Amino acid sequence: MAASFLAYANISVFFQFYPYLQTLPIDPGSYGLLIGAFSATSLILRPWVIPFITTDNGRRYLYIGTVLMIVSLVAYRWAGGFWGMLLVRIVHGLSFVFSGASLMAMLVSRIPPGHSSQVFGVMSIVVMLPNTIVPPIWPLLNSFFDGFDNVLTAFALFTCLMFPMAALTGRSGEEEGTGQPQARLSRADIKEDLADHRIWGLLSAMLFLYCGVALVFFFLVGLAHKNGLAEVGLFFTLTTFCEIAVRVAAGQAFDRMPKAYVITGTMIVLCLGYALLGRVTSQPAFYALAGVLGLSWGVAMPVCNGLMFDWSQPRHRAFNTNLGLQMFQGGFFIGPFVGAFILDHASFARLYDLAAALALAAAAIMAVLGKQDTR
Repeated sequence: MAASFLAYANISVFFQFYPYLQTLPIDPGSYGLLIGAFSATSLILRPWVIPFITTDNGRRYLYIGTVLMIVSLVAYRWAGGFWGMLLVRIVHGLSFVFSGASLMAMLVSRIPPGHSSQVFGVMSIVVMLPNTIVPPIWPLLNSFFDGFDNVLTAFALFTCLMFPMAALTGRSGEEEGTGQPQARLSRADIKEDLADHRIWGLLSAMLFLYCGVALVFFFLVGLAHKNGLAEVGLFFTLTTFCEIAVRVAAGQAFDRMPKAYVITGTMIVLCLGYALLGRVTSQPAFYALAGVLGLSWGVAMPVCNGLMFDWSQPRHRAFNTNLGLQMFQGGFFIGPFVGAFILDHASFARLYDLAAALALAAAAIMAVLGKQDTR
C-alpha cells in the first residue's frame, strides 16, 4: 500500500505539466500528444507485459519499474524539445506499466478470502490520496524547490523509498493450495481465462464506468462555464470526500452483498446522475450531484475489482485485476476522444446523455451476469 502511494504520488504532480510545457520551445499543437503519451504507453504495452508478471517475480519487476520511474523523473529537466520529451513520457509510462502491474500482482496474493471489495476499497483510497494532498501544497513545493523540474527531481528521490518497501513485502508467490511458485500465464491459460463470458462482461462494464468518469473529469469545467456555475474545484472535492467516506464506512459490507447486483443498482443511479448533470443550472443541484456521483463511484469501482477477484481462478487473479486497470486507461483514452467529437457537433447535454447510456448498458450487462451467477 505504501509503495502504491509513492507510485501514484509522482504522477499527481503532473497536474502542472501543461503549464510547464508552455515554458518550453515546443509547438502547442504537440501538447496533447505529449500529455497523452504516458497513458497511451500503458494502454498499448500493459496487455503484453502482465502475462509475465506473477506474485513470484513481482518484486523483480517492481524494482525495474522503480528504476525507470526515477530515471524518467530526473530526465524531464533535460527534455527541452518535442522528441526528447516524447521519449521521456514513453519511458515514464513504461515505468508505470511495470510498477503498477507488479504492485497489483503482489496485492492480490495477499487478499484474504471474503475481503476483496474491502481491500480494493482501501487500495483505491491510497491511490486517491496523492491527488488530494499534492495540488493544495503545490505552491509550497514550487517555491521551496524553485521550479517544476526540480520538484520532479525531489519526487524521484522520494520514490527511492519504494526499494526498501518492496524488500519488506517478502515472498508470496505460491499457487493457492499447491505451495509451488506461481508460473507465468501461458497462451492456453489466457485463452481459458478469457473464455469465461463473465470476465468479458465485467471488463465491458468497467470500461463503460471509466468512460463516464473521464467525461466528467475532462469536460466538467466547460459545462460549468456554459451553464453559469461556479468553479469545479469544490465539486471534485465533494466527489473525492464521498468516494473515500463510503469506502471507509461500507468497505466490509460490500463483501457481504451480491456484488453484481450492487454494481447494477449503482450504475442505474449513475445513469440518472449523468443525465441530470448535463442539464443542471442550479449551484445547489450541481453540488448535490457531486455527492451522488462521488458515492456511486466510491461503490462501483472497488466492487467491480472485488467481483473480478471473486470470479477469477486463483492463478488468473493478478492478470484479470490488471486487465481491470487496463479498462481504466481505456476509459480515460476513449472517453475524452469521443467526448471532444460530440462537443464539436452537439451540446453538453448530449455528451452526458452518452455517459448515461454507457452507465445503463453497464447496468444491463451486470444484471444479466448477476442472474446467471445466482443460478
